Amino acid sequence: MYATFGKDTGGAATEEIRLRQVAGPGEKTLRLWENEPDGGGYRVDDDTPMRDAGERPSFASVLTFAGPVSDAVKQAGDRAHRERVAPAMADFPGTVRVLGLWEPRARQQVVVVLTTSIESLEEGGKRIAELPLLPGEDPLLLPGPDHVELYRVES
Repeated sequence: MYATFGKDTGGAATEEIRLRQVAGPGEKTLRLWENEPDGGGYRVDDDTPMRDAGERPSFASVLTFAGPVSDAVKQAGDRAHRERVAPAMADFPGTVRVLGLWEPRARQQVVVVLTTSIESLEEGGKRIAELPLLPGEDPLLLPGPDHVELYRVES
């Protein structure tokens, strides 16, 4: 699966999620595609339904790791998500879905977290920040996002 933000390539996306910035005029449309769209896009490396997967999301956090992200940092982040963060958040109230996007040419990573409330985003962020590292995890390889934006989910 692939994803684009705001890019309309003329084909039919399998899913569209319209986002409106909470503290600003910004808007984005996250489009998900079965095949890579013309002009490229992000590869969806992770699409995890969470505890409240059946609920309609109301808010989204878009975390951008601007890159270029090194192989070591990407592998460390993938492991942290798979083995530490996703299991800790799987039963967290209000969390609907997490999408991990990878743009291989720019070596940029984007994580989209969809929740039922802004409180879920805030509390989820606190929970993640308090998680102890796993054995062998190097904090220098887990730099955190370069940019975080909060959105209302319009559709």
